[in-house]
Amino acid sequence: MHQNELETLRKAGSCCPNMTPFVLMIALSVHSIFEGLAVGITDNMADLWTILLAIFIHKGAASSALGISLVKTFPDDFSLIRWLVFTFSLATPLGIILGMILSGGSIMDIVCNCLAAGSFVYIAASEVIVEEFTVPGHRWLKLLAYLIGITIIFSLWFIE
Repeated sequence: MHQNELETLRKAGSCCPNMTPFVLMIALSVHSIFEGLAVGITDNMADLWTILLAIFIHKGAASSALGISLVKTFPDDFSLIRWLVFTFSLATPLGIILGMILSGGSIMDIVCNCLAAGSFVYIAASEVIVEEFTVPGHRWLKLLAYLIGITIIFSLWFIE
C-alpha cells in the first residue's frame, strides 16, 4: 500500500468492520437458547420460577450490553441494529420450544443447565465485564454494581 492509502485507513479507523457486536449477539443468542432449553425441560414449578427469575434479572443487562455495543459500532444503521436485536429476541423462545421437544431425561436437564450457566459466565467474563472496566470513570460504582449482581444471582440458590 502507498503511504496515502495507509493514512486514509488510519483516519477511517480500520479497513475491516468491527466484529465485536456480531460475536456478542451470537454469543448472547446461543446463551439465550440454552436458557430457553433449561426452561423447556423443567418439570416442576419451583425450578421453573427460579430459572425464570434468573433470566428476568439478567436479560435486561445482556440486551442493554448488546444494544450499546451495536449503537456504538453502527450509529447510522438502525435497520441492521433492529434485525440483530430481533434475532437475539427470538433465541429464548426458540430454546424453550427445543427444550419442550427434547425434555424427558435428567441428563438432558443437567447438560442444558450447565451449558446455559457456562455460556453466561463466559460472555460476562470475556465480553461485558472486560469492556465495562476498560472504560474510565465510575469504576468503584461499576464494581459495586457487579458485586450486587453476583450477590443477587447467588442468593437464588437459597430459594426453594
